This record gives sequence, structure tokens and C-alpha cells, in this order.
Amino acid sequence: MERIDLEHDPAEGRIVFPGNPWPAGHAIEEFAWTGRIDENGNLWFDLHLRSAEYVAEGEPESAEGADDWASPRVWRDCGSCTLSSTYWGEDDGTGFLAATPGNPFRLKARAPQRLTADPLPLVEFDQLEYLAFNIYLLGHDSVADQEVIFTRRPDGAHDIEWHGRIALTYADDTEFRHRFRARITAPLEYIRYPASLSPEEAQDHLQAVLDAPELFETGLVDGQPAWVPRR
Repeated sequence: MERIDLEHDPAEGRIVFPGNPWPAGHAIEEFAWTGRIDENGNLWFDLHLRSAEYVAEGEPESAEGADDWASPRVWRDCGSCTLSSTYWGEDDGTGFLAATPGNPFRLKARAPQRLTADPLPLVEFDQLEYLAFNIYLLGHDSVADQEVIFTRRPDGAHDIEWHGRIALTYADDTEFRHRFRARITAPLEYIRYPASLSPEEAQDHLQAVLDAPELFETGLVDGQPAWVPRR
């Protein structure tokens, strides 16, 4: 994956879209980091982000002849951004593959943990329908070439840096010519697992994909079995 070198990194709790009318970006109003173990024992991380209204901190003057990306009016009319692997349905995005059995995600490690999804170029055009995340930005667009870095903090939460490329597919533009970058601090809220697993099997699965199973206990999330942070 090509590294993204932006002139202005976002401040904590913000998402930026370089080249849009707000160089300092937009506040993040909702964020969730969750996990799930699939039937094969793999661990996936889902992220859900919703920005503040684009014009929440003011609306710049419109430049004559500006394209959609640079037009405050176009952004204003679209409201806010939702970038998520869960918002449009549990099976609508895969999220990030975080660990496989025997190759655990190191939740307690001080070293940053890096995950990627949907590297460019996409092999086939049809992959646009099956990307790891969905995005509503200036319409229902597409996001790929993503990277997320988790860095553990002393309080057990993680600093999260997340970036990738955007294609304005709402306007039939399939080139990933635009970018986003977000920074936020959050904990891992829970890890769901298949209801078909016994408690002992679920424990074995968790130990195979996470270096800190002792930090979690069994519970329910929306009626589904999950590992939740131990109180």
C-alpha cells in the first residue's frame, strides 16, 4: 500500500479530506471499534465513524467553477460522512482482518499494530461491490486502499490512525483520486462470536487470536454472545 503523506494531519478526534473546503477537517461525533470471530476462528475488526455536519464549524466561500470536491455547497447539501463496516448491515462490509488462529492480534503490545484492507489496484471492477467498508460522503461512494494503526495507551485504550482512498462512485467516478485520514482514541468495545460455540470453544477461539483473553469475559451484545471487557 502506498503511504499517504498529507500536508495537515488531523487533530485528535477529527477526520480530514485533503482538498475539500475544510483543511482542518471535521469533528468525529460517533466512533466504535468492535470485533467478531467468524466460523473459521478468524478475528475481524469493525470500525464505525460518523462525522459532524460538514458546515458545523462554518461554511467557506464558494470558488467559482469549483468541482464537487472543492464546492462547499455540494458538501453542505450532503450533510455529514458515515464510514463504516457495520452501519448498512452486519454482512455489508468485512472490516479489517485482525488475526488468524495462531497469529494473534497483540492488544497489550506497545508497538503499533497495522492492518490493511482492499489494496489498490483492485483486481476486478466487481470488487467495488464487495469492499471492506462503505462510505456516505458526497453520496454513496467507495473507499479502498485502507490502513489502520492501533497504538496502545497506558490506560488500555488505543490511539487509532485510519486512512484510505475514496472514489466518488455516486457520480460514476471509479478512480480512487481522493483521500481521507482520521485520528481518534477508543477502546475495543467487545468481540462477538458465533452462537454455535460452547463457552469452552469460544474461549479456545479467543485465546488463538488475542494475546489478552484475560481482559474479557462472556456477555451479550444485542442478544448475541460476545466477549466484553472484564469489569
